[in-house]
Amino acid sequence: MPELDIDASAREVADLLNQGQIRQAAERLETLRQNQALVVQESLDRLVAVRARDRLTAPGVIAADERVGPIVERLRTATASPRFPAETETRDLSQAQLHDVYGSMVASRGNQAARDSLDTNNERVILGLRNETQTTVRHGVGAYDDRLVVVWKDHLGVRHAREFNEANTEPSAQYDHHAGSDGTRRYAEGGQNAPPLERSLGYEQVSRRKIEGEDVNRDGVRDLGRLGEGTTEMLATTHPAYARGRQNGTEFALRPSPEAVTDGTRRVQRDSNADGWFTAADVNGVQDLNNTFKIHRGSGGESRNTDSAGCQTIRGGQYDEFIAEVRRNPQQDRWQYVLTSVGAGQQPQQERALPNEGQPPLPQPPEAARPLPPRRPDDPEHTDHGLHRQIQDRVGALGPGFHENREQLSMSLLAEAKARGLSQVDHLFPNHATATLKPGEHLFLVQGRPNDPAAQRAMVNTAAASNTPVEESLSRIESLNQAVASTTVIDQQNRNVTQDTPSIRLG
Repeated sequence: MPELDIDASAREVADLLNQGQIRQAAERLETLRQNQALVVQESLDRLVAVRARDRLTAPGVIAADERVGPIVERLRTATASPRFPAETETRDLSQAQLHDVYGSMVASRGNQAARDSLDTNNERVILGLRNETQTTVRHGVGAYDDRLVVVWKDHLGVRHAREFNEANTEPSAQYDHHAGSDGTRRYAEGGQNAPPLERSLGYEQVSRRKIEGEDVNRDGVRDLGRLGEGTTEMLATTHPAYARGRQNGTEFALRPSPEAVTDGTRRVQRDSNADGWFTAADVNGVQDLNNTFKIHRGSGGESRNTDSAGCQTIRGGQYDEFIAEVRRNPQQDRWQYVLTSVGAGQQPQQERALPNEGQPPLPQPPEAARPLPPRRPDDPEHTDHGLHRQIQDRVGALGPGFHENREQLSMSLLAEAKARGLSQVDHLFPNHATATLKPGEHLFLVQGRPNDPAAQRAMVNTAAASNTPVEESLSRIESLNQAVASTTVIDQQNRNVTQDTPSIRLG
């Protein structure tokens, strides 16, 4: 089968939509999507949605046709936070398809300056995909679980993209004032010693470096910040370089331009309640941009320390490759950086490791010994009935703005809660409004106290969750329950095998 040209196919469908040929466009789109990988289908939808945005949002565009209506609704939510594609999904794509996968994210999540740069030959655009990660993870040294991508067309218009998979877009708690002070810990700004301060709950095991951040809620403790979603114009700057733990000169880095700072109202999020997350629970948690939010090198080696107090960092040697690509065109002196959170979504089947992967299959119990739960969580006998009711109550408490498609939203939240290992949802918070996010675009599910760093959390895009068909969420819930049941059976079989094995006495 010939490779699908995602860009050209999207233009074809968008042209039909913009001409008012809704049914023909929907039918053509579904034909093009057939037998394509999920990551290609998503990119095709995104590009169509961007190029036909005005038509899709016009009143009365949704047809009464049962087949066309859901397709148009899917396109209307296609520009929400993208799913984080696994490395195995993108590694075999051609450069043209890889460009279109990530270019579609730039087009749907970036501003006009980013889209213009993407369309300009030989200009690099930087895309950041953010997995929501607690700042206290790994004793506060951070995790390289995000992705930066450089996307461009060469001087001939040929499409290219390059992934950098050991990246970080969030601060690490080692710089957080809430990790306490013994009286000798220094403030980064000014260099004075911070007065003695007890560690906040959840920061007992966090390693400590100099204190960064701003005290936004006036409690005497500085609060770490991160760059919010959106497009930030970056310029060349320098950052200290280190060798064997000592500063060794400076090296190339990127930082927000003066124009980006001027236009950066409400572009920074701060964790003022010390729970390690950035949500609406943070008092004065949205602030204006400054030029300290750089892109620079993080530590390599075994430590895997992100070295981030709020900057975007790339691990060790991969940073050299990133900068070489960013600077490939010596005439380019400004770079559009598009940062987006990634939405929840089921990983492709090949990404879910089987419980007995690499081992001979264990005997399965007879079919009669595997009772299936009732199909729907609203059945009192369903294993997830209690969690479903709890989520419904939380959605109801959010107010009328969240009551449209309430059943779809609640079921989608249930699926995501189960996928993230939440057994209860004690709180449901919308995001704060920022320069690029309306209030309530994202929802945070919390198991535990909101200000407890140990609380479990999950994030969903509200529009995507509200428009996920109930049957799709039910299918996901059923798959998750079957996976748990299968693991339980296999664990029991392994325990039985262990118990039946004769013990060996040593000595």
